[in-house]
Amino acid sequence: MPWLSRNKRFRMLHPGRDPNGYAGQRTISNAFRPSRRFGEDAMPAAWLTYAWDDNIDGDVDFVAQELGRPGVDVKLDRWNIGAGKRLWDQIAKFIQDPAESDAWILYASQNSLGSEPCREEFAYALDRALETRGGAFPIIGLFNGPVDASLIPPAVKVRLCVSTTDPEWKERIVAAAEGRAPEIARPTIQPYQIRVHGQSNGTYAIEVRPRAGSWSPFCAAVPADERDRVRPRIMHGPAGSPSSGGILFNAGEDSSSDGKWWIMFAQNEATPTQSYYVFVHEFPSRLVFGVHNGQPQFIVERPGP
Repeated sequence: MPWLSRNKRFRMLHPGRDPNGYAGQRTISNAFRPSRRFGEDAMPAAWLTYAWDDNIDGDVDFVAQELGRPGVDVKLDRWNIGAGKRLWDQIAKFIQDPAESDAWILYASQNSLGSEPCREEFAYALDRALETRGGAFPIIGLFNGPVDASLIPPAVKVRLCVSTTDPEWKERIVAAAEGRAPEIARPTIQPYQIRVHGQSNGTYAIEVRPRAGSWSPFCAAVPADERDRVRPRIMHGPAGSPSSGGILFNAGEDSSSDGKWWIMFAQNEATPTQSYYVFVHEFPSRLVFGVHNGQPQFIVERPGP
């Protein structure tokens, strides 16, 4: 019985209060970013509007700092509806002028969207910004955590929404400000699906299936010296629905020619919609599965959770 070489291991702002208490535009310090340059290599400029309460612990300052590292010229626009000044009146000059802004970021939170007056101000400013700069102007909703969906202005819902819980949040915003697609690395996807299902009796079902193609005849194997501890057996069935009962064709069990593996096999075809389930009492240190006496075959170390 041929075995492939071991496959890749599986692992199922402080508020910046000025002496007069003015709530308005300010820029982050030079420690956070270099000054804005003009010309072909100019950094994109983004206006970041936030509610006063969202930056008590410096959360907005941190966002500005982190966006400045990859080259966004962030200008912070602190807004306080209690001051009586309309949001659009405060930002209109900068949003309307393409030389002043390449994107507008709304720091969206329960604080900023939690009251009807705030939502009305955001909605009005969004409409005016889109009317002034057009639908292609990047308006980005930046969320610091869960926000009631009913509070999010419709104009933000249908545009780019980014959460700071997303590992790629900075790249998504930078890309939008630069008018390009985000450069996000895609993880390598194995050609098989493996999933562990807990059973009511305390045992486990390890589900394996190909993402494309088929495996027939099928085999699964565990180290021979772990057979008594693991007590493995196989069954065939629909993907995602382990069942301990069923019919296996031309099924059997045997040890490998070198005595190192305990092999279970059957003729039933494994496909993207039909899985095999390896039922175990304890997880083996390694699990081999694939085409019996053929290719492909895969070996996964420690397939348990």
